[in-house]
Amino acid sequence: MSTFKIIKPDDEFIVQNSGTQITDTAVCAHGQAAALLVLFGYNRSQRGHTRRLDALMPRCVLAELLGSVQAQILRHEGEDALQQFRAEIDAHTQTAARDLEELHTQRRDCCEAGFRTNGTEHTCGRNPQEGPTP
Repeated sequence: MSTFKIIKPDDEFIVQNSGTQITDTAVCAHGQAAALLVLFGYNRSQRGHTRRLDALMPRCVLAELLGSVQAQILRHEGEDALQQFRAEIDAHTQTAARDLEELHTQRRDCCEAGFRTNGTEHTCGRNPQEGPTP
């Protein structure tokens, strides 16, 4: 039995930019933290009316989604296209890992106040004189 079903789009949300965060405010049955996906864009019928869409997605569901996308790339565009897509993912992973490490080094990764004040003020209780939290 196939896991695929016919999906008819209905006023697609066109994503122009995105953000992510791993959050333990939602976990899957496996106990894995969810990914918060923050999507900025617009519905096709409301072009020019940009909005933000927040979605919590368990990591197991995210893995299923990415696996399905990769299978469809493979089927429709071939192995070379799939390898290019995976290389793009790897490149973005490396860039994001460097950026996250820099935020941590700057003590900007713990709360919004720390992020917005370059680590000088915190609402999370971190004392800036203590240095970065491991």
